[in-house]
Amino acid sequence: MYDKLFSKVRIGRVEIKNRVVMAPMGTGLAAPGGGVNDDIIAYYAARAKGGVGLIESEICRVLDGAGAGEPCQLAARNVADVAGLARLVDTVHKYGTKIFFQLHHPGGQGSSAIGGEPIVAASAVKTPASLEIPHALEIDEIAKIESTFINGAMLTKLAGADGVLLHGAHGYLINSFLSPYLNKRTDDYGGNLENRMRFLLEIIRGIREKCGSEFPLGVRLSVEEFLGKEGNDLEESCRICEMLEKAGVDFIDVSCGGIPGSSEVCATIEPGTYEQCWKRYMAAEVKKHVNIPVIAVCNIKEPDVAEQILEDGCCDLVGVARGHLADPEWCNKAQAGKAETIRKCIGCLCCFQEIMNYRHVKCAVNPKLGREREFENPKHNGERRTVVVIGGGPAGIEAGLLLDKRGFHVVLFDPAKRLGGTLNIADRGLGKEKITRLIDGMIAQVDASDIELRMGEEATVEKVEALSPSGVFIACGATPMIPPIPGINGKNVVTAEDVLIGRAELKGDCIILGSGMTGLETAEVVVKAGHRTTIVDMLPEIGQGISFFVIFDIKKRLAEYGPTYMLGHKVSEITEDGVLLERVDDGERVFVGAETIILALGVRPRQDLVNAFKAAFPEARIIGDANRGGRILEATQDAYGQAFVFES
Repeated sequence: MYDKLFSKVRIGRVEIKNRVVMAPMGTGLAAPGGGVNDDIIAYYAARAKGGVGLIESEICRVLDGAGAGEPCQLAARNVADVAGLARLVDTVHKYGTKIFFQLHHPGGQGSSAIGGEPIVAASAVKTPASLEIPHALEIDEIAKIESTFINGAMLTKLAGADGVLLHGAHGYLINSFLSPYLNKRTDDYGGNLENRMRFLLEIIRGIREKCGSEFPLGVRLSVEEFLGKEGNDLEESCRICEMLEKAGVDFIDVSCGGIPGSSEVCATIEPGTYEQCWKRYMAAEVKKHVNIPVIAVCNIKEPDVAEQILEDGCCDLVGVARGHLADPEWCNKAQAGKAETIRKCIGCLCCFQEIMNYRHVKCAVNPKLGREREFENPKHNGERRTVVVIGGGPAGIEAGLLLDKRGFHVVLFDPAKRLGGTLNIADRGLGKEKITRLIDGMIAQVDASDIELRMGEEATVEKVEALSPSGVFIACGATPMIPPIPGINGKNVVTAEDVLIGRAELKGDCIILGSGMTGLETAEVVVKAGHRTTIVDMLPEIGQGISFFVIFDIKKRLAEYGPTYMLGHKVSEITEDGVLLERVDDGERVFVGAETIILALGVRPRQDLVNAFKAAFPEARIIGDANRGGRILEATQDAYGQAFVFES
């Protein structure tokens, strides 16, 4: 099984045990100001132990100030960084994994708030996503920055790294020279392709002179910038790849997009609605033009897809990025024939949102992410004592699996026939198949455990008391919020849940109250069914608290159908003919007509059940939506944390 995926491959003179590459991702776990610490060691160790062949590190700064990409990132600036980098290298090498450090300068994508200096780039081009105009580098400044990349490569080699990757994509400094959209220079570093390549080629030449020809060196490229004639397209990028091979580069890491202003904003960091492997054609085209190994980063979540892209000859190695955040054992499980138990990334982009908010990386389906040291050794002291879990949603499953691992006898009650709780509603939206696969994966993990399932059975105090449990975890979830608005119990009012599971009959024009993720996903179902739709919310913007990329993606899809947004409005009354709204800022009222009113106003805990079990079991732990309505992220984090510290 997966013969191609787990076959050996060489990059330069370095042999890699399999063809799975953990592609670069920011973590926010390194030392403040840049450098290796125990948290970043534990994070990479978990993925190496999980069987990945090659790790391409997160961005590694080569100088401070304008060269800082994140407050907490790896660094290769001076000899003081070598010891920490060497420790990281030695850690991943224990597991037979190779590591290439990704050398990086943010260029115009940086922030003076992070580095404390004005940002710099090839040209003074302000992108739509930036609040700052970068300083256009002078010739002497270019030479100094080139020397820091060369120095960074030397330092990583000194630390024992297996190679380096130059980050030449996503609008960062190297890309700002390569891209005609960002490079408006009229000197030897701008204009035609040869001049735009000069900065990168001079860095490559310097690394080769200082590190030798046998030290693996690669380049990550946005081979399609999605900027029309203003940017590099795939044809131009293939010329760049040919020039890089002639310059002595050992491999090409194929990415795309990432430049603010491009027509495909989500191409680099795809939400869950994007198909796996959708950009495989890019790597396949590059491979036609070079003889060096090609790494394809293709939104791959599952080993079957990875195996197929290799079998088809599209690339030599596959980059699996967020799949390794969701499950560090991705490779080991696939190689052992247990791919069905892999916790699969659902593309919710909570990971990226945490980084954008200057916190460390987290994952909705992997509560251990970023907390590997904290959760390294759960106590194995259950001694088969019974613990009851009430509810089989993500929180209940998460708690149950850890308690089972700790040696408790877990009895899980759920009135439904299928585990997953409200995830079985969340996966009804358009393009939400990854949620279904997540549920399937969680069920497979439960099936492989010793958890005793009582499916189709409502938990009662009497049933739980009969088990004489050592502990009780209340994970009974939440119900849609129905606020006391006049007319809210009318026959024309339904919930988003009713719509998503097909229980509601939609008639005529529709109004959706609430613009959170549930409201927007429901809106997509409604507009595609042909109903004119108005989305109402008290907040000034839709989808607050949700990843920019996810919101951008769904707004882009909704735009085709032209829904009306009435933001900054609260509901005063619901009538048979529509909704009376009141503007938040000045109280002005407006009536919007519609035949169907859909409630997507959030959820509230099932307080009656919680109170009943709490009265009978005062020490019971309330987890997930039963405690506080939130995202999958909050539910799994809460459940895992409480199950980790549970003492019966």
